[in-house]
Amino acid sequence: MTNEAPPTGRRLTPAEMKAKLLYFYQQTNALNFTVFSEMLSPDFVNYGVAGFPDLHGPAEFRGLYERFLEGMPDLHFSPTFMVAEGDIVFLRGTLGGTHSGNLMGMAPATNKRLAWTGTSVYRFNEQGIIVARWEEWDVLGMMQQAGVIPTPPGQETPPPSTTPEIHPTATDTDPARVAQNRALMERFIEAVWNQKKLEVADEVFAPNATSPDAAMLPPGGAGVKIIAGMFFEAFPDFHMEIDFLAAEGDRVAAHFVQGGTHQGVLFGIPATSKKVQFGEMGILRLENGQVVESFYNTDMMGLMGQLGVGGDAGQAKG
Repeated sequence: MTNEAPPTGRRLTPAEMKAKLLYFYQQTNALNFTVFSEMLSPDFVNYGVAGFPDLHGPAEFRGLYERFLEGMPDLHFSPTFMVAEGDIVFLRGTLGGTHSGNLMGMAPATNKRLAWTGTSVYRFNEQGIIVARWEEWDVLGMMQQAGVIPTPPGQETPPPSTTPEIHPTATDTDPARVAQNRALMERFIEAVWNQKKLEVADEVFAPNATSPDAAMLPPGGAGVKIIAGMFFEAFPDFHMEIDFLAAEGDRVAAHFVQGGTHQGVLFGIPATSKKVQFGEMGILRLENGQVVESFYNTDMMGLMGQLGVGGDAGQAKG
């Protein structure tokens, strides 16, 4: 991990953007909070999720981090891998710490070790400064671990490991390969999720493809079809759009905005006829033109809030 940020004042390469983000989290883990004003633009915006407000400027973003530290003084972020293209970087990782204080005013100390995954998109400007961040993280899982929300019987899962696990990603940016990876993600979203051609999942996903975030599902396209079928039954007009897309080496990453009208049962919640909209991050790892591993962070807390479960969090935007 680098000990200093790469130079600014020009457009950064994908490798330099990655190094800069590793430096950022190295410094925040060390509680060096001058890094917020050092690396974030004065007009930086962190776009909220699951009821959290948008944050404007380095000071507000730093304030959010400090609020988390009140509940978990040893909070630590462990980057897992990144996908960079153009002026954006997708960063996947795990946050964890000991719940020894009041967590965000929601949960008194349990002294338990909490951990959850998250994926963010960072945008850099032409001077190499971070100007925006979008995120999706497992708020629901974190709150279940803290005892704020009960975990349904049979759905108990251990928290993810917070051991640093930087996966090397291919550094090639061959235009043909990038285009191929992008096309696969776009086909997956349009054919499977928007046109409801579930059989395409068997073409996009290798038979042994796994998803650590949904380990209970069968491998390959079968697991994808189960999840898609659940959402199609609950939201007959379900639609998904890609907000951001980046491809590099053997990976392709996207931020999705999705939703529909709740006309069927979802996770035991009867139809409400409410229109919902929620975000999701997805990162696919490819081999021989098929997905072999996929990672997702979905704003389930925001979705539940829009359906009237879990208070006011995550009300639909727009």
